[in-house]
Amino acid sequence: MDNTVGSQQQNVICGTLLGDGLLERNGKFVRLVIDHSAKQEAYVRWKAERLATLVPSIIFKKRIDSRTHRIYSHCILRTRVSPILERYVALFYQGKRKRVPVVLLKMINPQMLAIWIMDDGYKRNDCNAMRLNTQSYTLAEQYIIKRALKRLNIETNIQKHKKHFVIYIPSPSMNRLRTLVRPFMIPAMEYKLA
Repeated sequence: MDNTVGSQQQNVICGTLLGDGLLERNGKFVRLVIDHSAKQEAYVRWKAERLATLVPSIIFKKRIDSRTHRIYSHCILRTRVSPILERYVALFYQGKRKRVPVVLLKMINPQMLAIWIMDDGYKRNDCNAMRLNTQSYTLAEQYIIKRALKRLNIETNIQKHKKHFVIYIPSPSMNRLRTLVRPFMIPAMEYKLA
């Protein structure tokens, strides 16, 4: 695997965009925005180190959930705007909607998947299985993800979760998944594989 700074940065960007991250236009170019719970500050700082050439800044904000009136603390990373990020707009966006690029089949690798899991993985408590929270993607995009993970020899199912679809990694695939991604998981996010 290519382990250069540039390839690691690409894996962080792509894994983040498959998960919770977004690209935000600010003037001529875009910046990467990452918003996690303040409890995941170590993970946000880990990403910031790998995105150092994009000069990230981290801020903390509190938000009130209008439904529950609970206060939630967030750790938000924003990079500087950069022409380097424009290629990711072309890959991951169709208009303003984030999508799964077809080239995921060729570009997926264990580090990118580990970052995606740290963003959007949910380890089931009642069994040895995992869900990737892919609810925002179309059914056709779920099949792209399924084929991409198959390329890594990870069998998956597409399941209906409430009104949307998610990628489900059943128990027989979990050992393979752990073997692939564990070297790239940070200690604070190991619970995603437990």
